Formats: sequence, C-alpha cells, structure tokens
Amino acid sequence: MDKHAGLIRLACVFALALGAISETADAQSSGAQSTDAQGNYQLGHGYDLGPFNLAGYSDVVADVPDEGRKDFALDDLSLFVSGHVAPFFNPFAEAELTHLDIVHSGSISGDRGDGSLVLERLYDDANLTDSLTLRLGKMLAPVGEWNEIHAAPLVLTTVRPAVTYQNFSEYLTGGSLLYSDPNSKLPDLQIYWQPDREFSERPSSIAFDSYKMVEGVHLKFPIGLLDQIGVSFQKARDTKDVVQSLFGLDFQYTLAKLTFQGEWTYSDLTGRTAGLVRRTEWGGYVAASYKFAEEWSAYSWYEEFSNRASLTAARDLLFGVAYKPDPAIVIKLEYLQNIGGKPVNPTGLFASWSVLF
Repeated sequence: MDKHAGLIRLACVFALALGAISETADAQSSGAQSTDAQGNYQLGHGYDLGPFNLAGYSDVVADVPDEGRKDFALDDLSLFVSGHVAPFFNPFAEAELTHLDIVHSGSISGDRGDGSLVLERLYDDANLTDSLTLRLGKMLAPVGEWNEIHAAPLVLTTVRPAVTYQNFSEYLTGGSLLYSDPNSKLPDLQIYWQPDREFSERPSSIAFDSYKMVEGVHLKFPIGLLDQIGVSFQKARDTKDVVQSLFGLDFQYTLAKLTFQGEWTYSDLTGRTAGLVRRTEWGGYVAASYKFAEEWSAYSWYEEFSNRASLTAARDLLFGVAYKPDPAIVIKLEYLQNIGGKPVNPTGLFASWSVLF
C-alpha cells in the first residue's frame, strides 16, 4: 500500500472536502452578494460553463461485516461532463475512481482496494426529433431503474441488491434508440445493441462478468409524476460463450410519505454451459421507505437471489435510516442480515456519506 499512500491521501482529502466546499459554494451563491461565477454553481447540479456542465458525486463507505474484511473506503469519486451544443451533438462522459481503501482489516482477495480509474460512460445523443434520440458510445444498460440511476446519493441504500447489478450486462458499447412520447400517453422505449466487446472494460477485480455481445429493449410505463413500471429484455453472450436471455420487471409506487420499489429478473443460460451448477439465474427484491421529515427517512428491503454458481438462493433482509441535511447530501446507516442460502451481500453493519456536487 506504500506506493499508493499519496494517491489515497489525496483522494480522501478530496472526497471528504467535497461536501464542505459544495455547501459553502451553495450558501454563497444564495446570498445577496454572490458573484456571477458563484451563481454558475449549484450543489447537486454542478458548474455550468457555456453549453457544458461539470458535476459528479463522492461516496465514502464503511463496511463492518460480521465475518471477513472490514474497511473504510472511497467507494466512488465520479466526474460527469455533459454538453448541449447542437441537436446532433450532446456529449456525455463519466469517469470515476472506485474501490479505494482508506483503511481495512482482515485478509485481501479479489478486489484489493487499491483503487481503479474507470470510464463509466462516453456517448453522444443525437436528437433526431423531439421524441426520438440516437445514442452512440458506451452507456449503462437499461435493465431496471437502479442500474441507470447509478449514483450513490440518488439510490435507496448503501448496500446494493444483487439483482440490480448481477446476472446481466450493466454496460454496453454500441448504439441505442430512445423514444419518449411528448404527450406521455405511450411508454418510453429504448432499444440497444452492442456488436463486440465493451469499450474500456472494468478490471476483472471489480467486474462480475465480461460480455462480447449485448442486445435488448426496455419499456417504461409512467404512473403519475414519479412512479413507473418497467419491462426489460436483454440477450448477452459472455467471453465464455454462455448466452443469457433475461426478462425483467421493475416498479416504483408512492403513497404519500411511503414509497415502494422493486425489481425481478429471470435468465435462461445456453451455449457452453457444461460445468455450470445451474442453467437459470433469477433474483428479486422489494423495498419500502418512509419519509418521517424532510431530512429523515427509514427503509427496508428483502431480496432472494440465485446465480449460476449457487444451488440455493441467497435471502437477505436489510433495515436502514437516512439523514439528508441537503437534497444533494445523504448519510446512511444500515444493517443487513443473511437469512438463508449462500450470501452475496454479507451480514453486518454498513454506512455511507454521499455528496452529489
């Protein structure tokens, strides 16, 4: 770790200072004496520079499982750059430093916590019409809402349900056609295709699988202003020539201060499946959150998850509480209990501090 000490100190100082810097800039810009430069920055929105916007988020996480390694880490330090230059030129890029341990205890295996610099997204949106967009480049696959929302300050929990990131390709490099009905009478539609390997793949220490072909479709049916039902299909071939044909369903529904959300997927495995424990993969979670006040909320989710390597499904139950001193800042504390099967997420206590800057 000595050779990474300087990088670790720099990243930690940067991540921990982001919240304070952002809050200071926000307070200054709201005052009567704010300057034009300060007025271009807004906490949670970023910095506007002509047709471009610079934003991002940081996520510092403490993992204290009952067994195994415990760590305090910079889970993500991400930068977004987006532009709205012309109808056919609307670029977007996201790069992040991820999985960088500040301090840890216990044995190390797989992801060593040395940190990885990852290109998450790099694409251009060409607005063909008011309702039709052609996206070309590297993007997040539209399987469920969680994978696309993506940023730690915007998702429900510190611990991510396994069904929201395993059993499918999270990314794709290729083309996508997006349709959005301006009258909100028809569902949103996204069709996508990746003809070859993913561009700038994540290192194997943090990637669950590697894919060389991905294609699929996602439909989103809006229910009111914030709620929706989503339907997904994805077919992907990994580098071991196993083909996954996935069907998925996700939803969000709000009743006053109570919000329900969830996701379910099921995959058939074909191709070179010799040696696989299972020829199917499936999983699902359902969550509920209650907003006690503007700053405080409590939440819980239950998940069952099975992949190709497990005979029995993992069953996990999570409880947590979140504090938001600002809409762009969230502190979470939660406990997860594995109640059956081979664990995907370990039993233990987890906490995070996330800032959308």
